[in-house]
Order: sequence, then C-alpha cells, then structure tokens
Amino acid sequence: MENIRRYLYQNKIKTLIVFLLQILMWGMQVIVQFFAIKTFDGAIRLDIHHFLKWISISFAGWLAYYLICMLESYFRAMAVKSMNNDLRKHFYETIYNGDIKNFGGEKRAEYISYITKNVDEISTLAWESVFNLVGRVAQIVWSVAALLYLDFYLFLFAVFSTLIMWFMPKIFEKRIEKIGEDNLKAQAEAMKKFKDLIYGVHILKILSAKNWYLKRGMDASEISEEAKSRKNYMTEILECTMGIVSVLMQILAEVIVVVLAFYGRIGVAVLAGAANLIGGVTNGLSNLTNAKMMIMQSKPYFEILKSTDVEKVCVGSFNETLTLKNISYSYDDKQILESLNMKFKKNGKYAIVGKSGRGKSTILKIIMGIIKDYKGEVLYDGRVREKALDTSMSYISQDVYLFNASIKENIVLGGEFSGTDISDALFKSSLQTDIENFKDGIDTIVGENGANISGGEKQRIAIARSLINGKDTILIDEGTSALDRENRAAIEENLLKSENLTIIMVSHNLDENTRKLFDAIYEI
Repeated sequence: MENIRRYLYQNKIKTLIVFLLQILMWGMQVIVQFFAIKTFDGAIRLDIHHFLKWISISFAGWLAYYLICMLESYFRAMAVKSMNNDLRKHFYETIYNGDIKNFGGEKRAEYISYITKNVDEISTLAWESVFNLVGRVAQIVWSVAALLYLDFYLFLFAVFSTLIMWFMPKIFEKRIEKIGEDNLKAQAEAMKKFKDLIYGVHILKILSAKNWYLKRGMDASEISEEAKSRKNYMTEILECTMGIVSVLMQILAEVIVVVLAFYGRIGVAVLAGAANLIGGVTNGLSNLTNAKMMIMQSKPYFEILKSTDVEKVCVGSFNETLTLKNISYSYDDKQILESLNMKFKKNGKYAIVGKSGRGKSTILKIIMGIIKDYKGEVLYDGRVREKALDTSMSYISQDVYLFNASIKENIVLGGEFSGTDISDALFKSSLQTDIENFKDGIDTIVGENGANISGGEKQRIAIARSLINGKDTILIDEGTSALDRENRAAIEENLLKSENLTIIMVSHNLDENTRKLFDAIYEI
C-alpha cells in the first residue's frame, strides 16, 4: 500500500473528492432502504396516500443516488488518469536515472511492456481497487449503522460478518502476490519475444522462414496466455471461495431477520429494507475482499520503480589531459583490451584505427563511462576518475537514433537556442543544403528512428545536436560512415579545425588529407 499511497497523495484533491462522493453515494443507497421500509409499511396498512408519498420520495432518492454515481465516475476517471500519468513520469525518471547499460537489448522490451500493459494492470489492480475498497467500506459502515438503528442483534451479526470476511484474504495473501509476480515475469518475457520477432520479420520474410516465424510467435503467445489464464483461474477460485462464504453469511442474516420479526423485535415492514441492508454488508464485504486481493496482486508491478541501479555521473571534466592507464577489458570470457595506455590533450584531435573487433568502440565507451567494469584507470589531469558516466562529453555512434519528431526537435532536444546557434550547427554538420531541399525545411518530420530520411542525413543530425549542446569533448564512433566522401571530408575538416573541441574519433577509413589534421593516430 505504500506505493499506492504515494500516488494517492500526489493527487489528493481528486482522490478526496472521489472518496467523499462514494461516502455520499452509499449513504444515499442506505437512506433509500429506509424509504423502502416506509413504502412497504404503507402497502401493508393499505394506506394509498402513505404509499404514494414514500414511493415518490424513494424515486427522488434513487435519482439523487445515480446523479452522485455519475459525478463519482467522472472524478474517478480524472484521478485514474492523473495517477497513470504520474506513474509513467516516475517510471521515465527511473529509466533516465538508471545505468546506461540497461538502455539496450532485452531491457527495452521490459520497459515498453511496463509503460503500456503494466500501467493498465496497475490502473485496474491498484487505483480502481483502492477506490472500490473505500467505497465498499463506506457501504458497510452505512449499512452496519442502519442495522444498529433497527436492532442490536442485527448489528452484532454485521460486525461478526465483517471480521470473517476481512481476515479471510490473509490466508491467501502470499499465494495472490506470487500469482501477480509470475504473471508479470511471463508478460515481460513474452514482450521480449514479440519485439524480437517484429524487429526481425523482414529478415525472415526475405529468407522464407515463415514456419519458424509463426512457431516463435505462437510460443511467445503461449507464454503470455498461459500466465494470464493461470492468474485469472486462480483469482476466480479465490473469488468463488469468498463468494461461498458471503452467501452463507447472507442466508444466515436472512434467517436472523425472520427470527427477529417472528419474536416481534422488528416490524414486518422492516423485512423489505433489512434484507437489502444485510446484503449491503455481505456484498460489500465480498467486494471489499476482492479489492484487497487485487491490491495484493498489484505489488510486483511496483517493484521495478524501486530500482537502486542508479547511474553515477562524473563531477567535472579534465582541463589538460585525459589518460587511459593499463586498461584491460573482457566480455563473455573474450579479452577485448589488455594493458592499454593512451593519452589525450585538451582540445587535441585524435584518431583510433584498427581492424574490426579490436576494441576501438570499447575504448570510447570506457572514456565516456558507458562501460564501467574495466580494469585499470581513467585519469583526469592525473587524478583517477570514478567509474561513472561523463555527461560533459558527447558521443556520436554509427547507429544513430532519431525521435519521431522534426529535424529541429531532434537537434535541440528541448533546449533553447538562438537562430544563429542552430544555423552554425547546420553549417558545421553540412546539413544546411539538405534542409533547404525539404518541403518543410527544418520542421520536416523524420519518422520513426529517421525512417523518412537517409542514413547520411541521420548522422549529420546527430553531429549537429552534439555541436549545438556545447560539449567540448566529442567522441565519434564511425559517426560519418554513412556519408558520401565529399560530405564526410567537409564535416571532419570542420570538426578537426575547431580549436575549442577535443575530438577522439574511431574510423576504419581515414583519407590522407584528414590524417594530417590529427595530433595523433592510435592503431590497435
């Protein structure tokens, strides 16, 4: 409940309005039962005036009840919407603050699953259940108070029923939480497989691997549906068990009402309302129990928000030298780097070249702080830098990611920049001519991950956004590989002739003119 309370408190005005309306709504329903008693009393006494009077009042009471219901539904929808948005915001922050190593591979599928499906699950299991729980508590309290007014023995029975129905779910608590946890894991696993298939369907189609594609798809579907089926079945079993207890309480209550009427403790007309009031207690308790079980199932869905895997960020950068000292790194028992030593001066221009698989990209990721489980030291001005992400640097990879937004938005990323700053970045990245050829210019939408533009244009946008953000150290990992020779030469020349930039570039293909612009070229 601690996780749920956080979001309820953040939206306390909306939730308090919902709670208040629920109290009024169930209170009105109980009051209508007293109107029914009065109406039934008039019918028994054959008093038509009394009967018509109270049946009219009953109609007005029901009308008021449903008007309150409509208001409650509106404010409940607004509260759920706000809490879902707050939940997603919290999740976005958790992802952003997490270790950068989690941003690729299988984790992406888990994150997508959480933002979409899991938020919907929390909405049903947590938010709606809490509102139902409060509403059912109000229903029970109003009904018990009414029964106390009618007869003390009815009140005692209501208290007894409440205790039975309240504590029964605790018998199933661990089992319910386990069901929710297993379902969450299964859906995350299925999402990974779905994502894997969708991303690779074009390869399978080219290679005519339809049968394998369908088999993998159905395997993923089976994982998802089996977990949901097991969860739904076990939930129904538990609800049916509680339903049996609820029915037993209802039957026993009706027997007690008849006995009390038989001995003259309550009037015959009370039978009309008392049965409904007792039903309000037993049904309220049954629904209350179901709400508690659903809240228990929601617990695993909040666990991902408790991640302690927070990204460390470097404080400060280097002023004179960046040194790699005795750096070694292995991956999957394969030695990538061993006792590597390199030195880079502030505002210097450096290239790292070598055959594929020698660890060139790994060096840049160690410098940037993306890779942290290396041996050796990264030194800033002779001081050992902690193993953390250095956000004072910019990293341009061969695999550029663009958002489904305009070219301008992909460059500025929400920052405030002058027209001069933007024009300068476009010029240095050789993007200006392309912009002029687009119908919508810099406001052209690039599509999902730049689907509407070429690979070269994607790389130039990545270079432009690195330049405009004012980072004075730029790491380039084959960041111009998709460009034609002319544009590549122009961009590299602009970067390498910038006096206030430290450039460390990984490349397979350095032409002779570009080589002359580097202060040093490391070959590994």
